Amino acid sequence: MDINKQIQVFGDSILKEVMLDRNNEHYYMPKESYSKIIEELLSIQIQNNSRFGCTIDKGFRQLQRALDKGLSCDVVLLGYGGNDCDHNWAEVAANPDGEFFPNTPLDVFEKTYRNMISELKARGIKPLLMSLPPIDAEKFFAWISREGLNKENLIKWIGDIQMIYRWQELYSNTVVKIAKDTNSLFVDVRSKFLSKRNFSELICADGIHPTAEGHKLIKEAFLEFATIYI
Repeated sequence: MDINKQIQVFGDSILKEVMLDRNNEHYYMPKESYSKIIEELLSIQIQNNSRFGCTIDKGFRQLQRALDKGLSCDVVLLGYGGNDCDHNWAEVAANPDGEFFPNTPLDVFEKTYRNMISELKARGIKPLLMSLPPIDAEKFFAWISREGLNKENLIKWIGDIQMIYRWQELYSNTVVKIAKDTNSLFVDVRSKFLSKRNFSELICADGIHPTAEGHKLIKEAFLEFATIYI
């Protein structure tokens, strides 16, 4: 496939390459990003428009503004789902018998993703999708409950801690399905993590963001994709 090496990235903090400093619990971006490394290795141009905390509805609005301004590229990499599947855990902890919904319900997530792909294809731009790096459910639960949220109430509503992992996997699997249905380019990031015995070491203390070693795996996945398509 002929790609002229102009790539725009729209996604959340995973594609922003954000990591968590375990000492001060502050988020930061590494000086040496994997996107810059890929640029140098493949002689391509990557513009990263990803935003911390971005859900797919915000991402779609951001993409539409860029398209209206004449976005010029061959490929747009989309990376959403991590914030979409999340909940307001303070509300859950306060009322474990209540009914709560994720930031973006799964059906809305899928519909919006498909609309983004349609918008890109209508303009002759190739969409590139990626599966989500997996959540470490134990770390994530410890992170969201670290400042006094009622753990018993959270577990009562969740069912069991590993449901956090399974719920996030639903969103990742939906991305895989969308990529197949729309014949979009796809990078399987998730399998890179799941195949490693030291999986927990690849995820930061918040249970979500990859560590430096985790980001190396993401780079490997994209480099493998690039050997075929670029």
